[in-house]
Amino acid sequence: MVQGLRESEKRIQSYEQAMYELYAEQSKIETDEYLQAHSHNLAVMRRDTGIFERYCQFIPTSGTMLDWGCNHAPTSCLVRMLRGDALRLYGCDVHTSRFQAFFQFANLEYAQLRHPYLLPYEDASFDAVIGTAVLEHVPNDSESLKELYRVLKPDGILVITTLPNRYSYTEGLNRILRRPHHLRIYSLKQTRHMLLHHGFLPIKFGYHQAFPSLCSVGGIFSSSLLNRLVDSLTIRAGIAERIWPFRCFSSNVFVVSKKVSGLDNHDFDIAKRRRR
Repeated sequence: MVQGLRESEKRIQSYEQAMYELYAEQSKIETDEYLQAHSHNLAVMRRDTGIFERYCQFIPTSGTMLDWGCNHAPTSCLVRMLRGDALRLYGCDVHTSRFQAFFQFANLEYAQLRHPYLLPYEDASFDAVIGTAVLEHVPNDSESLKELYRVLKPDGILVITTLPNRYSYTEGLNRILRRPHHLRIYSLKQTRHMLLHHGFLPIKFGYHQAFPSLCSVGGIFSSSLLNRLVDSLTIRAGIAERIWPFRCFSSNVFVVSKKVSGLDNHDFDIAKRRRR
């Protein structure tokens, strides 16, 4: 078990080094405050790489995958590092295609979305869809889930992650500090039930980002002392994310689910029992 943890940490560190290089390359093309906020410390980088390590086993070894609401596509870059050229990667978002360093590294086929929830893909196009910090921002989460069900192949995998936790202490702190916060938040139980009602069977789920990442710039978020503190804490985040009840107050929840054509009592028992 110890050996497995060491190997996991090595993979995460290799991911982070590659991502730091991509952020640096993109900054030469264009200075962007959003990208700066998502790369200015280890904690915010570990938010992406740490949760990726927890669900990456479900990413197919070949076929097609959609990075839904990809923004600058850090998830696609991580998938490309993991699976190489075996997967054909697609990405979509409302923005224009401007993150060339990331898109080229991932060899991403990008589409700019023109509709609040309809996707420009045929039925059953993808073996997997990953939505990282997306569902809470869409105009209609139910309609978006219907579209994801449509474009996934039978038994296709849907990963919803970095979803703001209803009981997160960081959400409360952001409101106190009057910083931008999420208008739509979710509990883990609510998320699992919502996915079940839209035809997705949860097969792995839990909490992540037990400690704050200071994923913003300016004011307290740019304090070098606080950034060093959260960096030291994030190394231990994996343990904290598994300790009840502390994990219940983590910033985010995640659910890995499978598209199904119907559910029976056995499926519901699986959905209730499965954990991280």
